[in-house]
Amino acid sequence: MFTARILRAACSLAALFAALTLPALGLDPHKELRSFNYQSWQTDSGLPQNTVHAVLQTRDGYLWFATEAGLVRYDGAQFAVYDRQNTPGLAGDVINGLTQDSAGTLWISTAAGLTSFRDGVFRSYTAQDGLPASTVWRTFEGRTGELWAVTAGGLARLSHGRWTAFPVAQGLEDADPVLQAPDGTIWVGTISGLIRLSPAGHAQALLDASQVQSLAQDNAGRLWVGTRTGLVLIEKDGAVHPFALPATDITALLPDDEGRLWIGAGKGLWLWNGHALRGYSAQDGLPSDAITRLYEDHRHTLWIATSRGIARLADGSLQSFTARQGLSGNSVLAFLEDREGDLWLGTESGGVGVLRDRKFTTYTSQEGLSDDLARAIYQDRRGGMWVGTNGGGLNRWNGKGFTALTTASGLSSNIVLALADDASGDLWVGTPDGLDRLRNGHATAFTSADGLADDFVRSLTTDSRGALWIGTRRGLTHYADGQFQSYSSLDGLGSDLVGALLADRDGSLWIGTLGGLTHYVRGHFTNITTANGLSSNIITALYQDPAGTLWIGTSGGGLDRLAAGHVTAYPPASGGLPPNIYSILEDSGNHLWLSSNKGIFRVSKAALDRFAAGQDSSVAIDAYGTADGMKISECSSGGHPAAAKRVDGSMWFATLRGVATVNPEQMAINHVPPLVAIEQVSIDDRALSGGELARVSPGGSRFAFQYAGLSFVAPQKVHFRYKLDGFDRHWIDAGSRRVAYYTNIPPGRYTFRVAAANNDGIWSERDAAVSFRLMPHFYQTYWFDLALLLAAILFGYELYRRRVRRVEQQFTAVMAERNRIAREIHDTLAQGFVAVSVQLEIVSRVLASSTETAKAHLDEARSLVRHCLDEARSSIWDLRSQNASQEDLVARLKRVAAHVIGTAPVEMRVKVEGSYRPLPPQVERELVRIAQEAMTNAIRHGHPGRIDLLLRFETARFEMKVHDDGRGFSGGALSAGPDGHFGVTGMKERAREIGGELSIVSEPGHGTEVVVSLPID
Repeated sequence: MFTARILRAACSLAALFAALTLPALGLDPHKELRSFNYQSWQTDSGLPQNTVHAVLQTRDGYLWFATEAGLVRYDGAQFAVYDRQNTPGLAGDVINGLTQDSAGTLWISTAAGLTSFRDGVFRSYTAQDGLPASTVWRTFEGRTGELWAVTAGGLARLSHGRWTAFPVAQGLEDADPVLQAPDGTIWVGTISGLIRLSPAGHAQALLDASQVQSLAQDNAGRLWVGTRTGLVLIEKDGAVHPFALPATDITALLPDDEGRLWIGAGKGLWLWNGHALRGYSAQDGLPSDAITRLYEDHRHTLWIATSRGIARLADGSLQSFTARQGLSGNSVLAFLEDREGDLWLGTESGGVGVLRDRKFTTYTSQEGLSDDLARAIYQDRRGGMWVGTNGGGLNRWNGKGFTALTTASGLSSNIVLALADDASGDLWVGTPDGLDRLRNGHATAFTSADGLADDFVRSLTTDSRGALWIGTRRGLTHYADGQFQSYSSLDGLGSDLVGALLADRDGSLWIGTLGGLTHYVRGHFTNITTANGLSSNIITALYQDPAGTLWIGTSGGGLDRLAAGHVTAYPPASGGLPPNIYSILEDSGNHLWLSSNKGIFRVSKAALDRFAAGQDSSVAIDAYGTADGMKISECSSGGHPAAAKRVDGSMWFATLRGVATVNPEQMAINHVPPLVAIEQVSIDDRALSGGELARVSPGGSRFAFQYAGLSFVAPQKVHFRYKLDGFDRHWIDAGSRRVAYYTNIPPGRYTFRVAAANNDGIWSERDAAVSFRLMPHFYQTYWFDLALLLAAILFGYELYRRRVRRVEQQFTAVMAERNRIAREIHDTLAQGFVAVSVQLEIVSRVLASSTETAKAHLDEARSLVRHCLDEARSSIWDLRSQNASQEDLVARLKRVAAHVIGTAPVEMRVKVEGSYRPLPPQVERELVRIAQEAMTNAIRHGHPGRIDLLLRFETARFEMKVHDDGRGFSGGALSAGPDGHFGVTGMKERAREIGGELSIVSEPGHGTEVVVSLPID
């Protein structure tokens, strides 16, 4: 006993320490129930059916909903529906209950069997597997870790993969309760009594003929049994005592941590504290006396489900929430508090809903505001809050609701654009039809007839001297001692259209206009515009902080700061600041609050100072909108002031749908790190299973990683970053995007990681990660690279062999040419000189005897010498012309022509047409030989006075013409040259070798033309 007390005391101290050290989660019991944000989802939002029997959050962070048309998983952005059509492993579509055991397996109770879900695999059990019946109402985990299933035919226990059935003769209905005591005893409530199932499996029937509807066990180990006829207490020793209660039909029992018992009945709610009873009914605030369910959250707030909605009991105060206040369904079947403290409700016909503790509370016409479009907000010097509306007049907040003053009360207009008060306690009201003064509930109107610059009053303020300044469409008006004095642009105002006004503590006045910021000091106006550094000339809001720094809100340019005479602009690109600012407030933490047409923004002045000093390249901000409790994000009311800070630190902002309020000092912060899950990996739009990720086949080009941040306070504000290890060097900021794409990833091993931050910037403690290996194509393997290297080596060796072979061929050709030259010399010069030598020998012999004979042989010797010289020159010419590769074709032809003509009286002209370009050496060499032969024949046989050589270069053809004006010849002479050396045949053969055609045209007396034509690249 003593040890048990010590243990309980230690547990209590641990719980107290945890409560003091951990951030408070859950719905604040001190806030009004109507201040919470309620959101619901039904079939039009993605649910398959609107009856939700159970709501469960598994340890991986997902929310699961049990409907009558399938199982639903929710990740904060979308619903995944599992039914018999898309999930054959699911036993049935009618889901009765959900449980997750200590091993992490999800158990799904259906009307057609029990299904387990683990690692993406569904497995079902029915009566054929040992269950007493296939209709399973719910499951629970036993004290020793075994799983129990409550079926229509009784209970079943799963142990070591096998089911053991414990049938109940009368069967179990949907509402029948089951409870397991700490000693392992299981109590089963049926329609005809109570059954006690001992740990050994022995059954005992109790309370015969009593329909049991609820069971509970208190801290003392006593069993409380709620039946249709009353409440029964079973002591630890088994003694049964009826418990006197003013109500019967006990539907719900809930023991709390303080040892008290909450009793829900068909006629009210009751609390038994061990000594006395206290009752609650519809007269105390319950929506209905018919209680159906009870639920206690971790902040010990009691939630009561009734036949007409739900109620909350906190600190002895009852507040209801029904369909009239926005509840999607009055009949609530299930409660669940998630890991972030939101309360989820499963309803009978209204789908699933959630209650969230929102940062902002918005007052609209439902809370008594006379018109939802708020124009101006002002707190007077006595602490009273005033709201000017667009058509409902002036509203005053009394702490619980609003009271309105309209034209019926004497106002000039029901459109209130500006508010201010003076030291005497008068409230000044600016309208489109003039200026009103409220004094002791009586309104006095002033118009342009009284001295106003214009009846359309846009802004008001009082200075340190108590004078009133009035901004209008046609200038600025000063009111003091009952006198009006007006100023316009002619007096120095930046523009006649006056907006925001601010009385400086030094007695000067700051005036926001359509033409910039105007400073009024002792009767003089000074204008500050974009030329002086302002981001925009349209000034919409002004605020002076305690240090004297002036903060300026503009339209289109964002936020500006005026300090020590210097203007610093904070453009929207500097970190997400809004371009249009309609009000500026400051909280106790030195944060500026800016209202805009895109929501309300909070930014640290220290961060703004660092940006102005160039220490930071951007400014971190917090943005708030509809996800935080605002009815609408747009705050472009057009009135002045458009926001006010109350003495309690709360801030009130005018919006197009009511007044949004927030207390920065009491603002709920979500300190729970979100869980992250990678939901799907796909390649080229084909989803991969876990087994396929181990080795991903090559060929995929587009990878998609779909992930979720499982934070449900404001899912649309969850922020992500991801990184692909092995590919990315740094984390990639994904914003709110829930999918990452990669293309053309090279083969290798990779790990994709993703982290998430919740709505308040708290990052997940662990990244979600998935590893995979992308297999290479055959041409991306090391073996392929090795084969390429080997092929390159072989190719290089083959090139080397070809080079060596070519050198050898060239050497052979040179040797053959040397041999040819030697033969030429031997067959020409050598033999010629031998003949000359013979003739000279004869001359020497016959000279003395016969002078005539000697002379004849001497002439023959001279003739032989000339012939030998001609042969030598021809051979030398042939050899030299083959080596003249450094000359282009035109130069070589000119040189050949000069050699052929020699001293003959022949005029030679060479002409080139078209765009000249070099031809292959072999082609040029043959062309030179053809031209040489043609010119030689012309000089020897035609005796021309002029030879024309024409080279014509076309796009794809080349043509060479050799034309002389000599004697010409008839066509029959073409069969062989006149000298019998077959020169024409040789030219044709050379032309054919280079792929060309040769033609010769000649007529006696009209010269000869030789034409060579061939295709070129």
